[in-house]
Amino acid sequence: MVSTLAVNQLCWTEERALDNTKQKTVLIIGGAAGIGKEIALDFVQAGHKVAIADINEAAMSQVVSEHKLEDKLFTFQVDVSSWESVQRMAEKVKEALGNIQILVYSAGITKRIEFSELDWSLWKKTIAINLHGLFYSIKAISPYMIEQKMGSIIIIGSGSAITGSGGGVQYSSSKGGAFGLMRSLVTELGRNNITINVIAPRVIESQMLDVLYPTEQSRESLKKEIPIGRFGKPSDISSLVEYLSTDEAKYIHGQILVLDGGRTYKGKMKQG
Repeated sequence: MVSTLAVNQLCWTEERALDNTKQKTVLIIGGAAGIGKEIALDFVQAGHKVAIADINEAAMSQVVSEHKLEDKLFTFQVDVSSWESVQRMAEKVKEALGNIQILVYSAGITKRIEFSELDWSLWKKTIAINLHGLFYSIKAISPYMIEQKMGSIIIIGSGSAITGSGGGVQYSSSKGGAFGLMRSLVTELGRNNITINVIAPRVIESQMLDVLYPTEQSRESLKKEIPIGRFGKPSDISSLVEYLSTDEAKYIHGQILVLDGGRTYKGKMKQG
């Protein structure tokens, strides 16, 4: 499967940059909407050099134009299910921005479906984007991080890999694979001063939530299961991503951080 890769050729101006000791180059894969978009905007606001990569070129262009980021945000069209496409993306990002210090993998698809109705096509597509794409991205970007002996890799996973619920067996399986991939890389990346962690959100206000809980009744019922009484926001995730990418968080490595308002492990009070 071959895709075209378009590069938004922009110039990064020094007057917008942070101090060189603090400014980092950030790549968010799946950054055109939802959680990935929020992460990208936060890093831009903080003054870093930011690139987003996504298959949806129109959505990326909309992010740039809506937020007036023509000279602050680089965009790359990529098909994460294709190793060749991911390779080209990595080369173009390095060419445009230099070595990447922070990689955020936020690409993913989901569909609520019974196992008995799940066919090979949907299984294959979900694994290709949610797991193969993650593998390809780390495989393509990590050599640059190893070369410079520094980096942070943050994977946007899902609490579904813990509970097995939400999004169908193909989704929870793909996200469980991301857990295993992360754990297997802890030693090899760690000795090169590269941290890798997974953020596992549950019930975040996003397009995925709309897909899985399309009615107001289903959403209100779900909200009652969350101890803090609200859905998560993309900003809840982006703030944690930003922290994990800092030097202050360098001892956080090989972890799965569940963001769910207490829902997964809530205790049950006895009545009477």
